[in-house]
Amino acid sequence: MLYIHQLKDLTPKSADIEVVTVIREIKTRTPFPLREEHVRSYFELFFISESELRAMIKAHELIPQAVQEVQALLQYKDQDYESVNLQRAITMLKEIPPFLLNNINYAREIGVWQSDFVVAFTQLFNQIPDLKHQPDETKREVNSALNNIFEKILRNNEMAFNYRDVVSEGQTSRMRDLSESMEKGFFFHVLLEEEIKKQSFEIIRHRIPGEKLRKVDAIRFKVEDIKKGVDAAYDINMRMISWALVVYGYIKWLMSIKG
Repeated sequence: MLYIHQLKDLTPKSADIEVVTVIREIKTRTPFPLREEHVRSYFELFFISESELRAMIKAHELIPQAVQEVQALLQYKDQDYESVNLQRAITMLKEIPPFLLNNINYAREIGVWQSDFVVAFTQLFNQIPDLKHQPDETKREVNSALNNIFEKILRNNEMAFNYRDVVSEGQTSRMRDLSESMEKGFFFHVLLEEEIKKQSFEIIRHRIPGEKLRKVDAIRFKVEDIKKGVDAAYDINMRMISWALVVYGYIKWLMSIKG
């Protein structure tokens, strides 16, 4: 996508710009009349995979464990740990679950729907070029079916993705920041001398007891898996926008064909 880089970027205006390129592609990939095998081969690019769903579920399950382990470090009141940063990590992790759970449920719904949709799509969209000659009742039925597709994919009855309660840029940014910070020793207190000398964590870690390093590493590994699940959720959401644009492209293309 050329102009849509975030979930909020999908609008009727941006869709009309992006769809120009989409139409060129779908004409080549799935010529008219549409055939189910061509449509399925193309649409499988947008399908939600079991591995993505597993990554999200794993992330959701790991968050309470990670929070509990960070809280345990905080309770030690150990001067080797940076208590302010431990609390920040807890806050960041606790933000994620409701958004991720909504994304899991959304992905499950799409996963159940996506395969059968190919058959229905092929039958429905092959009607579009001749729709102008059909009775009003047929036109209303087709229009309703088209609206239902967009509502399913975009979670919205407008040409915009409803991202407010699922994983968006805020959650991916939070997990990226936490992951990168932990690699740089975010959980450990930096001494004044180390700060002045701008020593890297690779040097600082040599003065920290091994048991403390192992505890933090165990949390860091969980954070990495949580990040993978959050990233998977976000990738799915962006891919659904791409899929909605493809559906929109089909409508505009097929309506231009003289029935």
